[in-house]
Amino acid sequence: MPQLSYPSDTFPGPPGVTLDVPQTWAPVRVGGTLMACRKIDSDHGFAPNVVVRGFQRTADFTIRAALAELRAFVAERGEGRVDEPFELELGGVPFLGVNVSWTDDEIGTVVQIHLFAGSRRGRIVDIVQATGSVGGDDMERSYGEVQGILQSVRVTA
Repeated sequence: MPQLSYPSDTFPGPPGVTLDVPQTWAPVRVGGTLMACRKIDSDHGFAPNVVVRGFQRTADFTIRAALAELRAFVAERGEGRVDEPFELELGGVPFLGVNVSWTDDEIGTVVQIHLFAGSRRGRIVDIVQATGSVGGDDMERSYGEVQGILQSVRVTA
């Protein structure tokens, strides 16, 4: 009887991802993510964090479609705003990035930086989405730190 396995050539796993984080950050387990981390000592009501998700879609899916899904999500938030997308390359991999923000009743302003990278494998597209979030009173000070962590993202096949 043939045996199927995961990961394998037939059913490959998601791409590998690495992040460099400061000593003041720690990994956290978050369901539905490849990895996540947050600032350890956050006494401002919202812990700056970075979450990396991976998902697969059919070959007709594009990074622009992922951006459209994000726009729809932000449109449902109070005072939701989506900035103009930007392109960058990290570790030789092209990414599409976008900053979004909205107002949360408890936290105040929340700002997120989203980075999307994709690669095609036959009829499948692997998507990696790295998201950095800041909010509340510590938002401006934490933004640069989160941005630095996101700039360390490296995706491997």
